[in-house]
Amino acid sequence: MTSPEDLLAAFEIRLVAERYAMAVDRGDGQLFADQFTPDGELSAPRGHFKGRDQLMTVPAMMKDLYDRTHHGVTGMVPEFSGKDASAQTYTYARHYYRTADNLEYCYEITVRYDDHFRRIDEGWRLSSRKLVLIGDTTIRTGRLHASVQGGRQR
Repeated sequence: MTSPEDLLAAFEIRLVAERYAMAVDRGDGQLFADQFTPDGELSAPRGHFKGRDQLMTVPAMMKDLYDRTHHGVTGMVPEFSGKDASAQTYTYARHYYRTADNLEYCYEITVRYDDHFRRIDEGWRLSSRKLVLIGDTTIRTGRLHASVQGGRQR
């Protein structure tokens, strides 16, 4: 993969992965679904989602579970085959939540996505993505909810 066309395609595919992460963090269901082909699929611990209508519900589900999230794409190298491509995408995902005593925790997972992409009229999109959990941990963040801190956030 050294041609300018392959490098441009690799960059476009990386942007799909970055927009996917950003859509989850923003709670933007439309942006999230738009990263997939119309018949795209996501397999993850929280379920299997097929088609843009189902995929659109994922960011709202995450917002219902966590106060906020932060996803980072750390690496990917796509391999091309015509209008298709595959990649293993390496990511970490941080999920922040509060307990009943208003202490904040972060559930962090290290993930590899097994990705398949297809080039459609809209550009490169995910045709399937499978989340593979590499490891996880839960840590206390040190932040308290505003009601515990007298109305101030740190």
